[in-house]
Amino acid sequence: MCLATVYVEENGKKEEVMHDVAWIKPESRGLQLITFMGESKLIQAEIKDIDLVNSSIILETVTGDSRQTVSDDQQD
Repeated sequence: MCLATVYVEENGKKEEVMHDVAWIKPESRGLQLITFMGESKLIQAEIKDIDLVNSSIILETVTGDSRQTVSDDQQD
């Protein structure tokens, strides 16, 4: 099984946002990251780099704080 770790890069530093990500779905407010077990986060970012060999995805923020996420409870 090939799952990925997602990082947000800001000011040259990478911070892990989520691991075991199975799906990334574009939404109007950002990217929905979903793990194999169904946990999800909405990140206001865009994809910068995908490294399939190392199973990592690097995002960069579009606007606001790189840690700004919307939980399932806060979504419309």
